[in-house]
Amino acid sequence: MADDFYLFANCHFIPDKYDDWQAAYDKLAEYVWANEPTTKTYYFGIPLDYAHDFSKTTSMLAFEVYGTRDDLYKTHLSSPAMSPFLAQTPQTTICGLDLNHYRLLSGFLDLSGDKTEAGIIHQTQITCTDSAARASLVPLLKNLIAGVEKQEKENGGKSGVLTYMGFECLDDETGLRILGRWKTREDMEAFLRREDVSKFWSEARNLVRAIDQRGFVPNGKGWLHR
Repeated sequence: MADDFYLFANCHFIPDKYDDWQAAYDKLAEYVWANEPTTKTYYFGIPLDYAHDFSKTTSMLAFEVYGTRDDLYKTHLSSPAMSPFLAQTPQTTICGLDLNHYRLLSGFLDLSGDKTEAGIIHQTQITCTDSAARASLVPLLKNLIAGVEKQEKENGGKSGVLTYMGFECLDDETGLRILGRWKTREDMEAFLRREDVSKFWSEARNLVRAIDQRGFVPNGKGWLHR
């Protein structure tokens, strides 16, 4: 996992065009699953705003994992199935590919190993004040994640934490990202109020310029891992 190439992508839809985009994606995913073993994760979240009706969503988060950068750009985006998919996206989206590249700092994607589906996904994008601040924040984040993983393994996953991962942005020198998945929203809310999580944010306060947080629900497509 540590050597894999991580991608967070934002899909922005023309209102009421999500279903058309999804139909085109379903054909692409069938090809990718059968022919691209280096596309290790293909996982999607709909904003909580539209949890009641996916068809009306105007955006979606894509979390993807590849073996290497070339597996994304030379294999996946250049595949025979990608061209017809991309040809259809101008009719369903309001902008082109919005891609953000990361490397894994620490964490776990599937604690139990059984691909339990999440009730909620939560991501936090952190913009540090400068590169030096990010360098200072990284060990604090890794320490938090290590503690979470240790505790979850000791309690048998009873806290409902399915995924908790920290990433460093490869596109700039100030970005970090945290991705979490929980069995229920109640599990997530309890987690966010844990003492170790609060302590991390207290220590990070002077190192951070901006934070963007958002919750999602899985759309039931793609795969968490092979």
